[in-house]
Amino acid sequence: MGDDASMTGATGTNSGTVALLANPAAHSGTATRNLDNVLAMLRERDTGVDLLAAGSAVESIRAVVGSTAERVLVMGGDGTVHLAASVLAGTDRVLGILPSGTGDDAARALGLLEGDLARTVDRALSEPVSVNLITGADRPVVTSLIAGFPVAVNSRANAMRFPRGASRYTIATLLEIPRMVPATYRLTLDGDATDLTAAVIVVANTPWFGGGMEICPGADPTDGLIDICVVGDVSRIELLQSFRMVDTGAHVNHPGVSMFRAAEVSLELLDDPSGTGAAGDLRADGEAMGSLPPGGHTTVRADQTSLLVAGASA
Repeated sequence: MGDDASMTGATGTNSGTVALLANPAAHSGTATRNLDNVLAMLRERDTGVDLLAAGSAVESIRAVVGSTAERVLVMGGDGTVHLAASVLAGTDRVLGILPSGTGDDAARALGLLEGDLARTVDRALSEPVSVNLITGADRPVVTSLIAGFPVAVNSRANAMRFPRGASRYTIATLLEIPRMVPATYRLTLDGDATDLTAAVIVVANTPWFGGGMEICPGADPTDGLIDICVVGDVSRIELLQSFRMVDTGAHVNHPGVSMFRAAEVSLELLDDPSGTGAAGDLRADGEAMGSLPPGGHTTVRADQTSLLVAGASA
């Protein structure tokens, strides 16, 4: 689960309470350090708390499913949000996000990063806003579904014990770049298929990935469309150059980058020259989302089956 590798808490179910799922692994323990403060703030607001215990991704999902609370607060990063959303999407239960991860791209896209901890708690208890998701993969996607080089970087970073925080992704990028080999995919957008060679494919519901990299500047989780960024058959140096431009969104003007928009996207792996099969690996919201074997494909769509997010400004 990367930053969201394990969960902790104590169980219990009380009528009229909010459920709280906290991930101690997120952002080097930020959620754990803030947990007592959050509990105190909730008590000050006359809000009962049902702490959900979970030691893995599967247990996290089971904990949320088993809770009867109409509002579920999560303390963690994008992976924690992803797991909660997989349960709450399409229901009338509300997700409250207390950002505590390394990347927090979902919270960033939904306007939930600003302010101190007290403001964050107030937002998590406020009125919800309906947010669209990407569906069709194994689980709903809040931010983006990714294939190619960033998947290898994410996997490498998650396996690293040092350094902590965002710097490990920089180091993982430098370690993985010598191994980067573009693969051949078939990208089908609203029924129109194109075969292409790509180092990176990002299928996005929101603008940011990788901890604030604005990969799809125009992505809007309320417009009913998916934005797609393809970094094509570029050299390793060109790939690094395009990545340096992503922080500001300027990469969209790079000659090796193509941007698309569609309501339905199908991705098929045609050839992986590396011979490892890694080009078919997928990640969504930082979480592993299966793999495409050569000839295998996945189809996703912008789904207005909504997720109710407290205080979101999307």
